[in-house]
Parts: sequence; structure tokens; C-alpha cells
Amino acid sequence: MRIAPLFVAALATVVAAAAGAQTYPRAFIRVTARDSSGSPIPSAELTVTRGIHDIVARGTTDNAGQSLLSVEVKDSSEFQIAMRKIGYVRGDRVFAVGPRDTTRVTITVARPTSQLATVRVTAEGDLKRKSYHLDADDIERADMPLDNGWEIVKRLRPDMLTSRGGCDSGVREVWVNGKRIRLPLLPTGMVLARARVGVPPRARFSLAAVSIMSEISPEHIQEINYHDCFDTSMAAVGNNDAIFVVLKPGVTYQENVGTFVSDEPASRTRP
Repeated sequence: MRIAPLFVAALATVVAAAAGAQTYPRAFIRVTARDSSGSPIPSAELTVTRGIHDIVARGTTDNAGQSLLSVEVKDSSEFQIAMRKIGYVRGDRVFAVGPRDTTRVTITVARPTSQLATVRVTAEGDLKRKSYHLDADDIERADMPLDNGWEIVKRLRPDMLTSRGGCDSGVREVWVNGKRIRLPLLPTGMVLARARVGVPPRARFSLAAVSIMSEISPEHIQEINYHDCFDTSMAAVGNNDAIFVVLKPGVTYQENVGTFVSDEPASRTRP
């Protein structure tokens, strides 16, 4: 009778160890990196992530600008890949791939220029950019939970909600990929209550802005910029007191739905 409990305990340990060593089906990603002229980008660093911080694969492009990467497909088949190389802007792509599938992903970035344009830097302009701009690198570096676009704004760029220039209106409008978003469903009391947690005392924002930004996934954001009430850089209705969101290639936003992978890979095969 004394052996049974020991046997059960040992069996439980074996089962737990087996569960911890559980493997998942893999998928393959054939990556091609090129510049806007069509030339390959060799020796570029590639990073594949699930969510914001979960890095699942790394690699480097060869002389043809290509690389083959492999990832485990667990509870989600959505991934993001980022390409970095000195002299080039960062390139991103969001895609979906199923278990035991192979997908082709192409990343295209602007061709580097050999001459730098004259740049005039002022302290005021630099501070404004730091307060009113953020990109995918800023989001990835954030050491805090960020569930949606609204959490990103209020935690990483609170000046967008208060304005450095003394505007009283705060954020009223949201544009996504160049389109002004209108008539979203207004947030529920619970969502609005959470949206107010942690905002600056002087924060001003519309319910529409909360609703739209709460639907945008952090890992889908390539860039966010804010135009305060004094901004004259764009002559369009809804330009002022507005957040402008640029999504990563491969992502679409739909009103009252949110962001999602928008297109199928160029080809998908069974290895």
C-alpha cells in the first residue's frame, strides 16, 4: 500500500516533464528583402515575433536578400517580421501561416540615398517630436503591459492627451492609414472606466478616440503621430487634435472590428 502513492507521484512527475517538453507543429517562412529599386538587401537582420515581445525566430538574409526561417505554431498563427540594417529604414510585415505550411514574405523598404538632405534641428521641434511621435521600436522597448493602442498613447505619450502648446481639446479625431475614422461604436462604461485609469489630470479626449484606439492591436502599429490644435501641416477637416496611426504592411483596420491580417501570402505550400 505504501508503494502506490510513490508510484503515483513518480508518474505525475513524468507526465509533467512530458507536458513541459511538448512540441508544436512548425511552419516555414521564406523571406525576401529588397529596396524600392528591386535590389536585394543582403546581411539584413530578421526578427520574427508573436505579439510584441515574444521573439520566436531570428535570421540573416543571404547575398540574394533571402532567408528561410522556422517557427512553432501554437495558439495563434499570426506573426510579425522586422528587418533591420544600418542605412535602411526598418521594414515590417504582419502575416499568418498555418501548421506545417510554408509562406513567402517580401519586405520592401526605401532605397538608401547617398546624400543627406540639409536638416535644421531646433530644441522645440525635437521636444515636439518626442512628445507627439512614436513607432514600433518605441512600443517594443516599453517594459509594461500594453493591450491596445489607447494604452500605448496614455502610457507612452501622455502629452498627446494634454498638448504641449496649451490646447484644451486634447484628442478628438483618429486617422488610420490616411483615412479619418467616423461614427465608431462608443465604449461601454467598463471600457471607458479602464481608459481613464492612469491618464494625466489635464487629459482631454473624445469617446470616439477611446473606442477607435482601443480596437488597434499594439503589435500592428508601425507609427503614431499627433497633430495638436495649432498644427497647420495638413489642410483637411479633422486634421487638428488628431492621432494619425500607420499600420504595418499586411494589416487592415475596420470600424467596430479592429485590426487584423488583411492579405494572404503570395504562396503557401506544404513542405
